[in-house]
Amino acid sequence: MADDRIITLNVGSQQITGAIFSKTPGGGLRLDRLERRDFVGDPADADVRNSQGAAALKEIVSSLKVKGARTTYVVSSFPVLIKFASLPALDGEQVDQIVEFEAQQQVPYPINEVVWGYQLMGDPDDIEVEVVLAAVKSDELNEIDEMVNAAGVTSMGAEIAPVALYNALRFNYSDMEGASLLVDIGARTTDMIFMEEGKVFVRTVKIGGADITRAISKEFGTEFGAADHRKVVDGFVALGGAYADHEDPEIAGISKVVRNSLTRLHSEIMRTINFYRSQQAGSAPSFVLLSGASAGLPFIREFFAEKLSLPVDHFNAFRNVTVAGSVDSEMVTTNAHSLGELVGSALGQVGDVPVDIELIPESVQKAIDLRKRQPALIGAVAVLAVFLAALGFYFTKASEFALAKGDDIEVKARDLKKYNGEIEDLKSEIEKIDGQKSPYVEAVKHRVYWVQVFNKLAEKMDGDILFMTVLEPLANGVPVIADQASDLLAVSGNVDATIDSFSIEGLWRENASGGSKVVTDYFNRLKADSEGEGASGFFDLEGVDIGSIIEVDAGTGDDRFAYPFKMVIPLPEENRVKFTK
Repeated sequence: MADDRIITLNVGSQQITGAIFSKTPGGGLRLDRLERRDFVGDPADADVRNSQGAAALKEIVSSLKVKGARTTYVVSSFPVLIKFASLPALDGEQVDQIVEFEAQQQVPYPINEVVWGYQLMGDPDDIEVEVVLAAVKSDELNEIDEMVNAAGVTSMGAEIAPVALYNALRFNYSDMEGASLLVDIGARTTDMIFMEEGKVFVRTVKIGGADITRAISKEFGTEFGAADHRKVVDGFVALGGAYADHEDPEIAGISKVVRNSLTRLHSEIMRTINFYRSQQAGSAPSFVLLSGASAGLPFIREFFAEKLSLPVDHFNAFRNVTVAGSVDSEMVTTNAHSLGELVGSALGQVGDVPVDIELIPESVQKAIDLRKRQPALIGAVAVLAVFLAALGFYFTKASEFALAKGDDIEVKARDLKKYNGEIEDLKSEIEKIDGQKSPYVEAVKHRVYWVQVFNKLAEKMDGDILFMTVLEPLANGVPVIADQASDLLAVSGNVDATIDSFSIEGLWRENASGGSKVVTDYFNRLKADSEGEGASGFFDLEGVDIGSIIEVDAGTGDDRFAYPFKMVIPLPEENRVKFTK
């Protein structure tokens, strides 16, 4: 009998939940079983987190009675890198090739050390299409996958928490007009998920409920577990302003610590909204939903409504989901804002969802490949059995056929020689086509690189204290200029120009941070990205002395609004560009 149950697991940093869903006749979902287990201790302690997570998973699998079942599971966004990029509209294998190049540029690890996936978004007829990339280090995903399998279920791969939440958001709030923002406050990260017609955008920041707990621990000098208990039992968000403090000074202190931590998160939300509007051509959200365990803090909805000046409500993952009578309705109602990943995962297993990105660990991929090969293996065994049965008969007839076969082989050899010549000609044509295709692939690769370089330069700017006025490419220290006579780019009369660095000229204005020190601070931020493990590779500044490449007016005369500076930034060997026209 087929197992029609839809089994979902959400493996979080401080909480693991599991559920069983089923499809309803109208094409909807019904929640049939729900289990939840919380952890204690700092989620940054991997050993404690993994041991508690493994025990919690086994308890949930046992309680749900799903041992031996096959299912996917949801992982939090903490170990996952999610990137968005625009690519030219291509077809078939070209898309896979270009996306792989894009992944190599975006993922800060060797591509063979990560598990990654992607999905194209938008209208395929557009000049450019949006691609959503997701990647996680293979060893981290394998560790979670082994824990899931050890709990007694068969892993079919991992889903990503922000993607599952987005699918649950679309399912439950499809009637919402305009742009909406879902803020999912997890234990170690907060995901900001934008929903707008024809668009999707996700940004993750490393701020979560555990940061609030650490702030309480530091303020009151207690260990993490005790601070977390106080946050859950007594914690709420101080309303500020004319509202009176709690009569208990310790509880009042906790509420203020919580407010200060959420104020930092509010700043990141505003930055993300501005980025979404300016860089992703999105609209300002007209409604905000809160999800995640920390979203259950009292007065958190009022806090964000005040700060964002927008309607704010708790996300209801079961707005369009039926709940069976056997399920604890109070538990569902109380925790509906923190169970969206389970609903999104169930929707992904049922059928089509707006975004479908699965991360397949190596062990799961091998099992999938083996199942695909099973029919061929069975056929091979059957053929082998027939072959062995006929082998004796073959040898008795071999001598009779030897001469006739020899003549046939000679005729076929002549035919094959002719076909071989045609094949060699086609191989030469394929090599020619591959050579013609290579420049286009390289062009896309360099285009992505330069966009990232300019974004990195802007990102490292310290507000409006620095202004960039000139960005000039250099070859061997000489500016690249246009040679009108030859209609080619040239350097000092030579038609070949390989850009190996670029000059930045600009102005700095008076400030409270130490005058012209803002220029050297800007250089040091660029240099920090070029040194040590995890270097970005955008600039070749490792070991470069600041005095050798920067000229700056110290502004000691205090006679102008702004003072000039200039610096020369060398490029890595692999990203130097030879220009022709």
